[in-house]
This record gives sequence, structure tokens and C-alpha cells, in this order.
Amino acid sequence: MNEFNYQEVIARIKERFPAGTVKQREDIGRAYIPNQVYNDRVEVATQSQWNQEFREVEINVPHRYVKVVARITIGPHFRDGIGFCEINIDESGKAKRLATAVDQAKAEAVREALDTWEIGWQDLAPYYQDAKDWGSNPALRHLLKTAPPALHDTNTQSASMVDRKCIFSNCGVKLSRDEWELLGYIPNLDRTRMTYCYSHIPKHIKKKIPAEKIEAFDRKAGDR
Repeated sequence: MNEFNYQEVIARIKERFPAGTVKQREDIGRAYIPNQVYNDRVEVATQSQWNQEFREVEINVPHRYVKVVARITIGPHFRDGIGFCEINIDESGKAKRLATAVDQAKAEAVREALDTWEIGWQDLAPYYQDAKDWGSNPALRHLLKTAPPALHDTNTQSASMVDRKCIFSNCGVKLSRDEWELLGYIPNLDRTRMTYCYSHIPKHIKKKIPAEKIEAFDRKAGDR
């Protein structure tokens, strides 16, 4: 590729990955593609003619989160992505492994920016065919060139979901309506920013949820 052609580069970025690229998380069975694969695809497709810039890094120890805004530039165009990561605190209230939290938030922000170029969509769409998932939208059926792969029991996902994802590093699972409502019972929690699935609510936050609400949530989960 002697001359940079934006349309050709983006077409290469959006191409399918080799079989076996998509992984599934052991805890929730959620499909994902490792960040290193995305970065390698962009590096090869652009022949190193791309740029990564972190425009904002917010480290909020009192509220225990890192927020990063990343900008990816390919040719004449750029896209921004936002990444979050929880900060772990020791017994004295000091942040633990802060550099790791920053790195994880940066990785998520880069992934979110690259996602706007539809990188990996053809590979991931078959895994997101539940009624509420993005891959089931009729407008995106052109992404499905093969039958959906066998999943773990997709019915274990609640039929009632909200358009919010867990900000815990490397999770990103969409929250059920029950999980979203449970967060609303936590005093002084801004659930629009500190959004966790039930499994990843930090212990110091989870203990603030009224016991009867936890019990009701567990009963519903047990019935599904």
C-alpha cells in the first residue's frame, strides 16, 4: 500500500478475523476479542499510519475510579473512546496497583474508539443474537455470514436488559434491569458512572445495599 487510501484501510480493518479469534469469558460466557488483536489489525491495515492519544486521564481515588478518554486517528479521521476502571483501596485508604488500573482504563478507551470503525463486528455479531442484543437488529443481518456459534445457555441472560454495561475491567456485560435497579438502592452512588453488574459490585459498596433487596435479587436470580 504505497499511497494511503482511507476507504481501503477501513475495509481491511473490518475484515473477519481468523477462526478462533473470538474468546468467551469463563465466568459469564460473554464473547470478546483481545485488545492485542485489535491493535495488531490496525497496525497492519494502516502500515503503522495511525495515532493513539490519551486526551484525558482522571484518577479519582475518593470515588475509586479511573476514567480515560482516548483518541484514535486513522488517516484524516479520528474517533474517541471512554474507558473506566475501579481503583482498589487498602486498609489505610490508599490506592493499590493504581498504574494497573490506569492501564486497564486506557485499554478499554482504545477498544471503545476502535469499535466505532466496526472492527470485529462480523466476528462478534453471531454471539449477540439474543432479542435485546445489538447483533439481533435486522439492520445488522448483513454481518451474519455464518450460523451463530453454539453458546452457553443464552436463556440465563435476563430477558429484561438495560442499555448499560459493567465498567469493571474486561467485563463489559450488559446489565439486567434487576441489576440496574439494585444499584439504585446504594446511597450516594451515581449509577450512570459507577455501573457494575452484580458480580463486580465492590464489596465496600455492596454492603450498603439493604439486606432485603439483596435477598429479593437472589430469589429472582434463583428462579431464572
